[in-house]
Amino acid sequence: MTIAQLYEERRLIASDISEHLPTFVDIALELEAERVIELGVRGGNSTVAWLYAMEATDGHLWSVDVFPNMTGIEHDRWTFVHGDDLHPATLGQLPVNADIVFIDTSHRYRHTLDELETYSRRVRWGGRIICHDTMVEAPETTGERGYPVWRAVDRFTTSTGWRWTNLKNNNGLAIIEVPT
Repeated sequence: MTIAQLYEERRLIASDISEHLPTFVDIALELEAERVIELGVRGGNSTVAWLYAMEATDGHLWSVDVFPNMTGIEHDRWTFVHGDDLHPATLGQLPVNADIVFIDTSHRYRHTLDELETYSRRVRWGGRIICHDTMVEAPETTGERGYPVWRAVDRFTTSTGWRWTNLKNNNGLAIIEVPT
């Protein structure tokens, strides 16, 4: 099955992120993205969308997860990095000038804020940082309440002065604009 076919399949199957897959593709095309970093892979739904976009832009996707790659996806435009996304050894395997960084990992407030602070230095001027699950009030895996991803994005953008928008559907999606 091609990535285009897999993308269409994943886009049409309801999931906690399926409604955002076209948004990922549109942003990558708009930015003519050549380097995308994805933090958090799980089943690979977002991975497929980013790879679909990378085929169109002649780009490459680097994905990081603390869990081994269980997606079954193989692609010449994809590098999977198994590790902690904040560990220096992991960071050393990733591009330093990405067009887009997508964050969908622990959903813990402090961890998300640390990711935003760390990876904002790896996004080119005019690029985007995207965070999933802004509208999840109490992520099951964290034990935290009070929309931890939303709060981390809001604190980060308040401290940097960067603009962000929030798409409220499908668990929420923050799109942070890195200024030019």
